[in-house]
Amino acid sequence: METRPFGRTGEMMPILSLGCQRLVDEEGCSEAQAIEILHTALERGIRYFDTAWVYSAGQSESRLGMVARERRDEMWIATKLFDPTAEGAKRQLETSLKRLQTDHLDEWRMHDVHSFERLDAMTGPGGALETMLAAREQGIVRNISMSGHTNPQVQIEALKRYPFDTMLVAVSLLDHFVYSHAEEFLPVAAEHQLGVVGMKVFAYNRLTEVAGDALRYSMGLPLTTVIVGCSTMEQLLFDLDVAEHFEPLRTPERQALLQSVMHMVSPENMPWKSVGWQGKEWSPR
Repeated sequence: METRPFGRTGEMMPILSLGCQRLVDEEGCSEAQAIEILHTALERGIRYFDTAWVYSAGQSESRLGMVARERRDEMWIATKLFDPTAEGAKRQLETSLKRLQTDHLDEWRMHDVHSFERLDAMTGPGGALETMLAAREQGIVRNISMSGHTNPQVQIEALKRYPFDTMLVAVSLLDHFVYSHAEEFLPVAAEHQLGVVGMKVFAYNRLTEVAGDALRYSMGLPLTTVIVGCSTMEQLLFDLDVAEHFEPLRTPERQALLQSVMHMVSPENMPWKSVGWQGKEWSPR
């Protein structure tokens, strides 16, 4: 699998990474299936694993931890805090470390910083950033990150406030058309030599009919790696096949692909860019 530099971290990452949100019972994925998927991902060259404190009341982190306790040295583990306060973040860090069965995180990120108000809360006095910096000072956290689904200008402003090590941003085919991190944020990230991880590749399964090309589109952007979620071995093997034989879309292919999905661009199909994730109206700038 192709590898790329991960910004200023000094690491090289394969272009395909695993999002662990769907390795849970509510997605029809049993504990045994989740463990098998994680081991297979590692054996096929994936080393970046993304999860979050909030996913399925901790089941996602806990299942990742079942493999991390045996193969931690092979894994880059990124998890997310949701509470915007320093105290809340501290409690969530303690819980995440226990679930993940590790004494450190390779990457800890602010979860879903969708507005300037949430950015203010997390980076201001008494905000989560204070805990993140203290944890890095103690060696518990190695890299500080943020995820942004909605408004790329929020992530651009974040970089003016603190030199984040990495960012996780939405870069699906549909995201190309509305509040585009690919168009607005990635050029700024390159200037900052930032490691960028792409997400929402399949747009919550809206892009299933063009899944292979949707993955190629996102992998072809100027970023390091993309995370894909899966709940079955079949899904993982499909994604691995695309990644292991990756070829960027040629310009005519890319243009035709974008035209073919343009009719799907709506708040209903992109709830992460809608007010309250309700899919009824676009989130305001």
